[in-house]
Parts: sequence; structure tokens; C-alpha cells
Amino acid sequence: MKKSIQPIKTKSLERIKWIARITAIIMFLFASPFYFGYGLPLPNSSLSLLENIQLIVMPIILFGLIVGWRWEKIAGYMICVPIFIKLFFALIFMENPGPPIILLAIPGILYLIHGYKKYSTGKRNA
Repeated sequence: MKKSIQPIKTKSLERIKWIARITAIIMFLFASPFYFGYGLPLPNSSLSLLENIQLIVMPIILFGLIVGWRWEKIAGYMICVPIFIKLFFALIFMENPGPPIILLAIPGILYLIHGYKKYSTGKRNA
């Protein structure tokens, strides 16, 4: 009975991996032009603190979207932790964090799910 369940788990694990990768590509292709389109903006004093936080966390998130092709758990944390920090400061300053930053969490969460499911099935290096 276990042999018939294992291929289903492997198939769903592969499906999660590819959904995460496809959404990461889409998010990277959509978000990177907005960030790099301003000539690689650097944090400065003319922007608000929340905008400067956004400029600091965005390259980490973009890099995490690419890192996820190899290291899912690391990428999941590289995406989700900066988004959580941004949402935390948006909550403190009572500002709208914006839907795009929340949408970037989708591949990060999927990377974390895949990374931990892969670890629990014993395929750490696969």
C-alpha cells in the first residue's frame, strides 16, 4: 500500500516545485523592471522610511526568486522574511503595504512548502 502512495507524494511534490518556479519567474520578470527601471535606486533621505525599507528588501526578494531554483528553503526565507519585515513596518506606520509585495510571497511560501516536504520525505540532496 505504501508503494502506491509514494508516487502520489512525489508527483505532488514535483507539482509544488514547478508551480513555485513558474510563479517565481513571472514575479521576477514583473517586479525587476520596476526596481531596476529607476537606475538601481539606492535608499536616500528624500524618501520616507517605509519607502527606504522597500528599496532595501526588494533586491533580497528578487535574488531569492532566482535562488529558489536550487535551494528552496533558503529562497523561501529570502522572500518571506523581508516581506514580513516590510509588512511589519507598514503596520507600524499604518500604511498600505501594497498588493504587489504580498503577491511576491506566493513563490516564497511555495518554496518553503516544497523545501520542508522534500526534507520530510528524505530527499534532502535530490
